[in-house]
Amino acid sequence: MQEWSADFVNDPSDDYNLVVEVLCDDKDVAIIRNNGGEIVIKWYPQAKGLEVPVDWLVSLLSTAKERLKKQSDMIN
Repeated sequence: MQEWSADFVNDPSDDYNLVVEVLCDDKDVAIIRNNGGEIVIKWYPQAKGLEVPVDWLVSLLSTAKERLKKQSDMIN
């Protein structure tokens, strides 16, 4: 079974804006960021297929949306 985790970090290449790094077995597989008020997820190419636990992903996306939009609101 693959082990999934996520880290909320500041991206130094994007003016230190808050992003979410999505990891599978301790390897970066995606990034979630606020792109002009819209939350987007970018999946990195993988040599093997990934099976993402849906409940975990839904919970992560909900938390990410809340925290990334909150940061955006504080900046504006």
